[in-house]
Amino acid sequence: MKENFDNAGVAQKVATLLALPLADRALALHLMKDDFARWMTHNFNLKPHQMEQLNKLSAELRNQISTAISNYLMQNRVLQFQKDAKEKEDPDFKELTIHGLDEWQDGATIALLTPLFIRISYRNT
Repeated sequence: MKENFDNAGVAQKVATLLALPLADRALALHLMKDDFARWMTHNFNLKPHQMEQLNKLSAELRNQISTAISNYLMQNRVLQFQKDAKEKEDPDFKELTIHGLDEWQDGATIALLTPLFIRISYRNT
């Protein structure tokens, strides 16, 4: 089932992934790492401007995000995600902040004390 790409939808998707048996979770996260954009469109009801923003991210950044999320969830940790409300439908004023991105690139990392936090915010126009 596709979730909305908002705080509740991401929380539900994370809970669903964490509830999977470990082998099934590993497979689902492997699919995410293989093609993050396709995984996002398969799992979330993305609006056209959200798809455009996803595709504007460099392949390297998409790979880093999917690797960090995968490694984090494989450690049975709950991803912290916040998508702020916006007043206008203007994706050009979006800011993406990811805390812990570098620390979670290695599956056997020392980052166990570092949370992974993804925030999408909007600058005032």
